[in-house]
Parts: sequence; C-alpha cells; structure tokens
Amino acid sequence: MIFIKYANCGTNTVEVHVASAASNYQKRIWESGSTFAEEQDGHWTLADWDLDGRPDLVFIKTSNCGTNTVEVHVASAASNYQTRVWESGSTFAQENNGVWKLIDWDGDRKPDLVYIKTSNCGTNTVEVHVASAASGFKTRIWESGSTFAEEQDGTWTLADYDGDAKPDLVFLKTSNCGTNSVEVHVASAASGYKTRVWESGSTFAQEDNGSWRFADYNGDGHQDLCYVKINNTPSHFVEFHVASGTSQYQSRIFESATTFASEGIADQD
Repeated sequence: MIFIKYANCGTNTVEVHVASAASNYQKRIWESGSTFAEEQDGHWTLADWDLDGRPDLVFIKTSNCGTNTVEVHVASAASNYQTRVWESGSTFAQENNGVWKLIDWDGDRKPDLVYIKTSNCGTNTVEVHVASAASGFKTRIWESGSTFAEEQDGTWTLADYDGDAKPDLVFLKTSNCGTNSVEVHVASAASGYKTRVWESGSTFAQEDNGSWRFADYNGDGHQDLCYVKINNTPSHFVEFHVASGTSQYQSRIFESATTFASEGIADQD
C-alpha cells in the first residue's frame, strides 16, 4: 500500500510512504520526501514511466500551469524521487471536470495521459480522451463518448476487466445505488465504451470514506474491488478491504487495518 502525502508533510515536500503486502500492510518498507513541493493543483499517482520496473512519482497538474495546459511531471524511483525525468505540457487545456490517469492505453508499455471526463461533456455522456506518451502527450489518439450518462456518484477508472489487454471503462458507484450496495459497472474497450459487459452490486454498503480501486489483488486474472478506508475507521488506522472478482464482488477475501493512521489528505494506491 502506497501513501502519497502532499500536505502537512514533515519534510515540506510531497512524500511517498509504502507498507508491504507481505506484512499485511503492517510494516513500512519505504518512507521518503521528494523533489516536489507540497501541492494540490492536480493528481498525484505512481506509474513506471521509465520502464525500469519501479513505480515513479507522477504529478498530473491540472490548474495554475505555466504552459496553460495540463502538465505531466515525473520523479524517478531510481533517484528515490529526488530527480525529475520528465516535465511537459500536453494537448489538453487546463480542466478538472473528471478524472486524470496515466496508464498504458495503446499497448506500447508507455503510460499515456487519459482523461475520463464526467461532466460538461459535449456528447452528454462520460467521455474518454487519450493523449499518447509516444507523442509527449501532444497528440490525441482516442476521443469518444460512452454508454454512461454524466455522473459523479462514485469513482471512474480504467482496467482490463475482460482480459483482452485493453483498458475497459469502470464506474464504481458508491452512492444513490439501486442495489443499496456499492456497484461495479463496466463498459468494454472493444465496443468503444458503448456496451456494458458487467453490472452488479457488491458486499459493500454504500460508503465514501476513502478510495475505491479496481485491481487484481490476488493475482488470479480477475479484477477485484478494493476499498482503502481512510476516515471513520473503527481501528483509527487506514483499513484495506477487498471483494473478489471471482465471487462477483460478493465475498471479501481480505480485511485488515494497516500501519497508517487515519488521515484525510492523501492519494492511496
């Protein structure tokens, strides 16, 4: 579990804190400041930018940008996050009407800049916009509406749900759910995000006291529903809860408090 702390940091820089899965998130194996000053004008994440197998620290800056465009800034893991290996503007105007991601969308192993636009969309649907890493984020290689109406009652992400190596559009709906539980909705990349290939409730009650993720937690090839609960936890520590994809999100396969105290200002991965 990785905690990217970007405010109230002891080092006065953005910090990376890591608790190992091997210890059930009880042991911290990395804690460090970085080359970045504390900042909240965008989205902090991790991605293997330089393809060395280690997660680099990425800041997708969406406002107050010197280039007047959305910018991508990367500090390498090899430098312990002290050296920036990429800084660039993009084809996107400064905007924050959705979710920004850095993932390999086109299959060339390089993480592309993806914007899942969830409001003020020209198509009146949630849209997916992609600028390629190969172009230095200057060329858009995909722009499309989807099967989903504009909605902000949850978390939008991309993940390979159906195993075709293409990132599908996933909506983890956390409030106003018809099933009275957190729901998983998936539109396939193969359909250009026009066809839903999965919709279901889950074992989780509707809740938004943390961060919802869609990832293959147990390595079985199926995307699991993961909840990093950071507020209102009975343990007073950040908690990690996982419902398995093989159970269609009805069975929890992991639940544990972690080494991290409950804290609200952070990105959790």
